Amino acid sequence: MRKSAAVIPVLALIAGAFGFIIRQMEVNTAFESATGFAKRNASTTAILIALSGLVIILAVLFALLAMTKFKADNDYAKAFAPKGFIYIVAVFVLALGWIAADILYFFEKRTVMTVIDIVWIFLAAVTAFALVFLARGAYKGRGGTELLLFSLIPPIFFCYWLIILYKDNAANPVLLSYCYQCLALAAAALSFYFSAGFVYNKSATARSLVSFLVTIYFCAVVLADKILLPLKIIFGITLIFQFINTVVFIRNLKRIKIPPCHSEQEV
Repeated sequence: MRKSAAVIPVLALIAGAFGFIIRQMEVNTAFESATGFAKRNASTTAILIALSGLVIILAVLFALLAMTKFKADNDYAKAFAPKGFIYIVAVFVLALGWIAADILYFFEKRTVMTVIDIVWIFLAAVTAFALVFLARGAYKGRGGTELLLFSLIPPIFFCYWLIILYKDNAANPVLLSYCYQCLALAAAALSFYFSAGFVYNKSATARSLVSFLVTIYFCAVVLADKILLPLKIIFGITLIFQFINTVVFIRNLKRIKIPPCHSEQEV
């Protein structure tokens, strides 16, 4: 499993790249220019739905297949333990990019700032620090009480973001215009939620794998949406972070040892 740890995440990333291209074509051609409504029977819409469904199915099949032979350690520090210092450096750089995007979002919203935006900015900043602390705990091979709190912050942030997205589009009749953002946020929230389970010794190998791979895919697709640049940056950083974590996670999977069967002998 270690030798092929990057193969499946790379395939998810390639699928995400195709999804990005199709979504970009959909955004440019599948909506009426005058009303903004989605066109009926748009080929790009059908192709992207089919691709997304296929990715989810394949992710589930891979996770189920992996679960029959491998299992993750019931400990975050072991399940996500990196093999080199470059891991913590990469996460630190990603966290800096996340903070920069958060600051950029602040300046984008400063003239129309609301309490909801302030909470989002605060949670985004804390999430960046949480990712560094989680990576540090995995790198040093120890958990600590701080991880119990920091592991919960990322899923809370993405759930809050998902709620805001739904609220902002409550009156939007064109579900297709923001549905992939919903899917990306939901996948990210689940991926960090299942990661947090390892901190609390509640491992879920198959569900973690599915959520990681689906997050990589949908975060790539949503980069084609017409959203604010700082939001795109955070989606991109989430993609990279979970790609790295998926590779590390798969590499650290342990083969399930099946005890040999011994025939009973009559005395």
